[in-house]
Amino acid sequence: MAADYWFSGTQEITGTGEILSADDIEIRTYQTRYSGIEGPWTVEAGVSWSEYGEDYAPIVSGEDTKLTEETIQADLSITRKWNESISGTLRFSAYDGFAEYRSIWTSEYYRQFFGDFEDYYSPDPHGHAFGASVDWDYLPGTGKAVFNFGYSRDEIAPGWSFNPEVGRPEPGRENLNTVSGSVRAEQVLAPWLKTGLNLTARKTTERSGRYGVANTWAASAGPLGFQINAGYTGESPSFNAVYASGLVEWNFLPQWSAYLGYRAYQDGGEIEASGFNSLAPAIESREIFGGLRWDRGDLAISGGVGFLSTDYEPLSEENEFFGNLYKDRDWVTFRLSASYRF
Repeated sequence: MAADYWFSGTQEITGTGEILSADDIEIRTYQTRYSGIEGPWTVEAGVSWSEYGEDYAPIVSGEDTKLTEETIQADLSITRKWNESISGTLRFSAYDGFAEYRSIWTSEYYRQFFGDFEDYYSPDPHGHAFGASVDWDYLPGTGKAVFNFGYSRDEIAPGWSFNPEVGRPEPGRENLNTVSGSVRAEQVLAPWLKTGLNLTARKTTERSGRYGVANTWAASAGPLGFQINAGYTGESPSFNAVYASGLVEWNFLPQWSAYLGYRAYQDGGEIEASGFNSLAPAIESREIFGGLRWDRGDLAISGGVGFLSTDYEPLSEENEFFGNLYKDRDWVTFRLSASYRF
């Protein structure tokens, strides 16, 4: 009765919990998602909750303290299948809270440095995004193209600097508008081989456009599956990032599979600061991860663990204040997920 009341087609509920932990930072994220099909319509919705815990330890001045923050995010998408080849999707998302741990750390730095001034105020980061996409199966079953467009507005935690001309601190930019687009093509080359190409473009307030390209290959051989991915992102005048990943999956029993993967990332450092001296230096990261999945058709449960290493280049004199933020770390990730289809 409940399934008939909501949607007559396939429905799915998914719950996920993930922990990312280092010696001085821990991030816990919990997410639940729902999808349902009614005729040519598909509705997807999700809610996630993130908890941040950080040990703030300044280099030059200030007090050591424990930072805790919470962020909630929600999203909704509606897809309409127009015919056998074309479908369209509208989506909306919103969040309230810090988007990542670095902003929490830098915000505490500015609070301790400028908090005694009357003009200082605490940040209230939040944002929302709209988007639309069109899926075109130009060769049904073997060839597909996806066109995406998006717009987002973020109220961010600003950086602060002291203006000697007026004798008080002043905040930096407090909002960002971003327009983005992408084109993705997927092609089956053989029953055991397929590839994909993704082109992206993004323009954020007062910044040059950021462009990216990524290529994915997937192959299967009996109970084994293989996937490799490599990409590049660039933004004028000097931001460049390269990344790659590989994954091997083994279906060793009818309902059981295991996977093992590796990721690597490298960039030349940020080119746009949130404050007067908070630019992140160049970074290299490497992660090895693996896990198990049990799937009986209607119910699936998976769990995994990963080991991530991040290595920053030495800080310049201009941002040495953030030495305990941009330091090398070894992270451990844990992930548990379950889904039920009915």
